[in-house]
Amino acid sequence: MKKILNLLLLIVIAFGAINTAKAYTHEVWQSGDQYYWKTYDVTQGNSPDLATAIQGAIGTGGRDVHILCGGTLSAQIELKPGLTLYCHNNTFNKDHSAYGFHIEGSGPIKIYNMTFYNNTNMGIRTSRAGDIYLENVKIYGGSIGVRIDSHPSRPYEDGRWVSNVHVQDCYFENCSSHGLETYGVDGFSGYGLVAKNCGECGVLLNKTINGSIGTVDAYRCCYGGGYAGFRCANSCGNITVNKVISNQCGRGIFVLTGSYDITIKEAEVTDCTDIGIWFQDVTNCVVESGCCNCNYYASGTGNSINVGSSCSSSTFYYIQNRATGLFLDGMGRTTNGSDCGQYANTTHINAQWALEDQGSNYYKIRNNGTGLYLDGMGRTTNGDICGQWAGSSHYNQQWERISTDGYYRFRNRSTGLYLDGMGYTSNGANVGMWANTSHVNSQWSLIDVSTTKSAMIDKKSDTATSGIKVYPTIVEDMLQIEFNADLEETATLNIYSSAGILVYSELLSNTIASVNLSELSKGVYFVQILIGESTFKNKIIKK
Repeated sequence: MKKILNLLLLIVIAFGAINTAKAYTHEVWQSGDQYYWKTYDVTQGNSPDLATAIQGAIGTGGRDVHILCGGTLSAQIELKPGLTLYCHNNTFNKDHSAYGFHIEGSGPIKIYNMTFYNNTNMGIRTSRAGDIYLENVKIYGGSIGVRIDSHPSRPYEDGRWVSNVHVQDCYFENCSSHGLETYGVDGFSGYGLVAKNCGECGVLLNKTINGSIGTVDAYRCCYGGGYAGFRCANSCGNITVNKVISNQCGRGIFVLTGSYDITIKEAEVTDCTDIGIWFQDVTNCVVESGCCNCNYYASGTGNSINVGSSCSSSTFYYIQNRATGLFLDGMGRTTNGSDCGQYANTTHINAQWALEDQGSNYYKIRNNGTGLYLDGMGRTTNGDICGQWAGSSHYNQQWERISTDGYYRFRNRSTGLYLDGMGYTSNGANVGMWANTSHVNSQWSLIDVSTTKSAMIDKKSDTATSGIKVYPTIVEDMLQIEFNADLEETATLNIYSSAGILVYSELLSNTIASVNLSELSKGVYFVQILIGESTFKNKIIKK
């Protein structure tokens, strides 16, 4: 009897751990080969199918659901009004033919921090649902990455609108159609929109009015075709865009079909296969500044395109190895044939590289400090050192840029070997080359020097804060803070106004914290988190 009682006690304790160990009221998590879901702090069930668990946690909506695991989605996820999905940077893979996430009806719908590999159809589709908020959503593959419209089949008809759509820091790659498409939206805002290798448009706005957009960065969208990196069609109006970067797209910027009052403050349009910037029978559409090294043309009243014809100013990048964390470095060597090295994070120009397009996705990689180019030197043995040489047209200096898992691999056109960090972690170590491999030693990040220099310095010196996540960046009431590991010491949270005045301070000891900012007035604020001698900084906007 005593053994039986002890066994029952252990079962109760284990079941209680399943029910109480999680941090959220509504959540999904994995244990072994089972996915569990909880609503209102009570475990409701488990299934070997992740989609079943997510749908169970969503229920009828009107709740915040935290998905604490990734996996394969065997069925379409039906979103419900009043739903917020916190995906905690987990990755989902779709193995069915319907939409990935879908709603037809009213919002609000919010989705944060999700990576989604889509095999076919649309990744996220919302129809007749306003108040849509997407932040840090990455979608790879499928047809349209995200489509937000006012009706599933007739969004073009008069009187059909949805409102209040915000898309923040979202990424679309290898979509066979558009990265992001809207149709029938009144009130659109989008910031940090990136689209790579999409079959049609990077970002397409249809019948969308009253919009504010930060940056659209499109690369090789509809190369050789008629769609554009950024396109406004079907009577878009009253939209302001800070910057459009469109490289190797069919068209760079295309505004057409009765659109009006479109202002693009800066354009950088390079190497498009059709007209770089085209305003076709529209009214009061303007590009205020920038460059376009391909043709541009405007027809209609009140239109102007004020750009230079040469985009000669190079964008320089830090090139960081995924495995070692070291950066590609010219080492100040100016002699033809000298070795190329690696170095820890530095702002020196020896660690800055320009990618010069050679067509067919090949690039010459030029060091800002030495002026020499990364060169395979004709070496074909695994582990050979990569060299540097003055500019030439030889294939030894041409590198194919291959996107993989959010990083890039660089394959030499002459030798077929890949640039490789070789697992070296010492400053000044050589950079090698290796045959085709999936190892992270051959994967590299491209980090824009002009926009991330100060952030990189913070990231290197503040290793204790490198995994902190603060979201959403546009806050209504609750700010979420997550740490990547258990806190070994108390963290201090400080929030400053745009004038530098401390308006909020709190000590944090949990790995997940919710901070109520409802008492703060609307405006821009700066978040500072201190852990020992390490500092994390971020900007938020209070609505």
